[in-house]
Amino acid sequence: MPINISTRAVLGASLTLVASVALVGCGSSGGTASGSGVATATALDQCKPSGRTITVAYAQQGETAARQAKAQMEKKFPKLSVELRETNVTTYDQLTQAVTADIAAGRRPDVAMVGLSQVSYYVDQYKPQPIDTTSLRSTYNTRYLAAGTIGGKAYVAPFQLSVPVLYMNKTLAAKAGVTSAPTTTGQLIEAAKKIKAVTGTAPVQVPQDSFSDWIVQALVQSAGGAYIKGDGTAGFDTPAGREAISLYQTLGKDGLQDPISVNDARTAFQGGRIAFMIDSPSIAASTRAAVGSKFDWDVSAMPVPSVQKTSLPAGGNGWMVLSQDPCQAAYANEMISLMLDPDVIAASAKQFSYIPVDRAAARTLAADPAADTPVGYSWKYDGTPTTWDAWPGTATGRVNQIVQQMVQHIIRGGDTNSEVSTTVQQINAAVK
Repeated sequence: MPINISTRAVLGASLTLVASVALVGCGSSGGTASGSGVATATALDQCKPSGRTITVAYAQQGETAARQAKAQMEKKFPKLSVELRETNVTTYDQLTQAVTADIAAGRRPDVAMVGLSQVSYYVDQYKPQPIDTTSLRSTYNTRYLAAGTIGGKAYVAPFQLSVPVLYMNKTLAAKAGVTSAPTTTGQLIEAAKKIKAVTGTAPVQVPQDSFSDWIVQALVQSAGGAYIKGDGTAGFDTPAGREAISLYQTLGKDGLQDPISVNDARTAFQGGRIAFMIDSPSIAASTRAAVGSKFDWDVSAMPVPSVQKTSLPAGGNGWMVLSQDPCQAAYANEMISLMLDPDVIAASAKQFSYIPVDRAAARTLAADPAADTPVGYSWKYDGTPTTWDAWPGTATGRVNQIVQQMVQHIIRGGDTNSEVSTTVQQINAAVK
């Protein structure tokens, strides 16, 4: 199962405490550098595998890739060992907590699976070297490196990638004469009003808990605004930002959205009770199983304030090198290349509707009969997602809570302008 980003935990006091602990040793990395950074990879032909162990830390959805790459690495380098460290977690925040705890305990991995909303945290805390992009397969689609890039440097090679999408109950919408998926937030509101006039119930669900920060960032960016400024403070208390976020106020004021959780929204959609739901494409396969033939549905692009300015942040995960020895880093980059196997990527996309980050995998998926179904929407995605912005240091968890509270207040009747102003003040105090 993939990590459920709808239940992202807060990076709370425990993570802050662990992150502040001075790192002891370097785990399996074999180097003598301090915990403040990692080594620049050297050429593999300058390294001897004998006696080395490469450690890989990951969550459940990385198991197939890690086990296959381990077998290939140990066959290619007979005297090298690969230690797999799977962590039983349900959120990327929990995965970060586990890796951070290992580092603090002197068990620093050479390679770590990193949630794409966590890249800034790792860069701030551990000063990793960028991915050696020359070690990636020739079929890897390097435009997706943007999702793991900070300051112009690619620190993560994305593995399982997604952007927010719109789920539409076409059968329910058609009862109100709505036959096309809305592409803008204005069209979404217009269609929702028509459907409510027929059904008498709220027909929309836009996340107001869990990963609401992901959606707020998508709305703000797609209005031409900035979610986070270059100095690490909030950037959305602007006319464009407030206008984008006012979607929540309209949905609440006009009774177009009920105040329920993401998980309850999924249940409502799969039960045929709502017409529109913004969510991750990773639940498309499970939605197909739950809906069956009960109604006709589809997945399309997330409605945004301006289609011309569409700018969606990437969800999902990727691989980062944390080795503190040049040769360990070289082998770590080789391990990452093997884990980004086109067959593994294609299989993962079939199971969880991820965007294929490899061109060979994309060709395989394009030929699959499911490519033209809702499950295959992400397989044909041709955009370039941005980073899922994170706040400086260890502030991300706290700030995500603040953003979640803002969204909930607005849906329940709060004024967008005053709520955004208060929220930005709270965020800026939290990141200082």
